[in-house]
Parts: sequence; structure tokens; C-alpha cells
Amino acid sequence: MLKDIELDRLSISHGQVLWVIDGMNFVSWLTRPALDSVLKKFRLNKVPDFDRLGQAGRAGADFAYGFSEVMDCVVAMKLVSEGLAFRHVVGLMKFDPERLRQCYLRAYFEAESGTGVPLRVSSEDGRHLSISGLVLDFKAQISRSGALSTPGPILLDPWQALEHYTGNYVNFHPTGLVRLSQLATEAVRLAVVAPPVKRGRKS
Repeated sequence: MLKDIELDRLSISHGQVLWVIDGMNFVSWLTRPALDSVLKKFRLNKVPDFDRLGQAGRAGADFAYGFSEVMDCVVAMKLVSEGLAFRHVVGLMKFDPERLRQCYLRAYFEAESGTGVPLRVSSEDGRHLSISGLVLDFKAQISRSGALSTPGPILLDPWQALEHYTGNYVNFHPTGLVRLSQLATEAVRLAVVAPPVKRGRKS
């Protein structure tokens, strides 16, 4: 696990982000060119928002993806893999981006904070299950007309996530739950070893 200062220095290219997400294998039905196209479409919709970093990608310079920008791409694609429409994913990602970035950091460092300590669940027949890490919940609701509503992203500890996911719902089902600690850990692990990607046309 990287420390704070090391995480701040993380910087990879667009091509390397493709390599990371491809290696995480949760959108395996997408070819690399298709994944590239989807990520560029998200970027045009300011997911990630490079304007806030003063990056415009001009003069042939590639965009530099730090930890938060990598996680924006990972989370957005994970929501796509769960079947959410593109416009709904954009809406969730842009609702409160600052809070979302704080969620990324907390989820990555949860092992040291203790907030995501493993929850051991036992069944009456003697089976056991251990659940750990923090889960991102957008508490999203989509109306019959397709309108999206959300109070913004929050983090759930293992008990809260289990309780929320397995609850008894009527006319409502949880949407936008992401196992964030697991995704953040895997994304960083791959990002730090991502090989240089030879650039073709400007990203």
C-alpha cells in the first residue's frame, strides 16, 4: 500500500489507465478501442474534470491521471458494468466530486483507519463469511421517467453495506453500490506497475 505522499505522486497516462481497467477485468466484454472510446466520452463530460487541474491536453501533451482521476475512471466504468445508463453515471460522478475524492482516499487507507475492519458472518449450519473494506453508496434512485436523484456519495462500513444490500425493499432496490476499498487497492496496485504505452493519435 502506498503512503499519502507516494499516492500524491501517482501519475499515469490515458493509455495506462486503459491498461489498468482492462487488467481489473470487470468490463471484459469491451475491446480496448471500445473502452478507450467510452473513457474519452466520460472525459468530455468532465469525468474526470481536468479543467480543475489546469490540464487541457493541448500541444500533443497527454493528460496526467493522478489517483483521483484514475478512480473516477474506475468507478464510472464499474457503474457502467452494473447496467447504469451513461447519463446516470455522469450525473452520479458529477453530483459532489469533492466528496467523492475524499471517499476514494478513505476507502484506500481504510485498512489503517480500522473503519473497514473485517465483519465475520456465521450461518446456523456452520458456514462463515468474512466481509471487509468500505463500500461506496450513491443512494441513487431513478424514476419511471428516467430522472436521477441522489443525496451524494457516502461510505458504508461492512456491517452497513451488508444490512443495506440484503434489506427487505418494496418498490425500491439499491442502485450504485461499489466495493470501493477493493477497487482502489487493485487500481493502485496495477497503476504503479503499468507499462509505458506507445501513443498513437492524441488522446
